[in-house]
Amino acid sequence: MADHLVVDETLDDTNRDLKTIHQEFSLAKDRADQTNRIWGQDDLTWAMGEFVNNWYVHRDKINERLGKLSERVDQACQTWTDAEKQLADSIQVDEVSNA
Repeated sequence: MADHLVVDETLDDTNRDLKTIHQEFSLAKDRADQTNRIWGQDDLTWAMGEFVNNWYVHRDKINERLGKLSERVDQACQTWTDAEKQLADSIQVDEVSNA
C-alpha cells in the first residue's frame, strides 16, 4: 500500500485525457471530411459520411458535456493544489513554533 496519495497526478492525467477527447470530438467532422477519399469504394465513403453527418447532434452534446467536465476537473486541480499548499504551509508553521 502506498504511503501517500497521488491525487494531483491523477487529476492532471484525467484532465489531459478529457482535453484530448474533447479536441478529437471537435475535430471529428473535419477529419471525416479529410479522410473521405481514402475509403476507395463509393458505398463505404457514403456510409462513413452518413454516420458523421447523422451523429453530429449526439457528438455536439457529448462534446459540450466533456468541455464542462474538463472545466470542473481544472477547478478541482487548482483547488487540490491550493489545499495541498495550505496544508504544507500550516505544517511548516507548526514545526517552527514547536522548535
